[in-house]
Amino acid sequence: MTDKEVDATSPLGPTQEVDRIRDIIFGTQMRDYEQQFRTIQRDLDRLQGEVDRLNERLAEEASSRGKDIRDLRQEMRDANDDVRDELRESARKLTADKVDRAFLGELLIQLGKQVKGDSSLGDVLAELGHLEQD
Repeated sequence: MTDKEVDATSPLGPTQEVDRIRDIIFGTQMRDYEQQFRTIQRDLDRLQGEVDRLNERLAEEASSRGKDIRDLRQEMRDANDDVRDELRESARKLTADKVDRAFLGELLIQLGKQVKGDSSLGDVLAELGHLEQD
């Protein structure tokens, strides 16, 4: 049969005939491959969407943690400032309340005289109380 006879007997053209033969021979496999490719593409799209959602959540968490860290730093600074203020106040009070050296010297001299004079402990304490009131 020549090409002209095939064309005359077949309602399809030569390229359509080749496609039909290819479909008969490989059609089932090609349809299976196409189905598998569609399934894989659908799975990839679904996974890409999941990755995008996870990236968004990760960015939100990072932002939230950054804010938490900034808040903690500020709390630490505030606490540090409070402690420093308390220490300054304590140092100021200690400076204001410290015993005068001259008074302490006089107190020790009197204590020495009392001990040297063989006074009782009650007399020494009474004398110290008397000096402290002065």
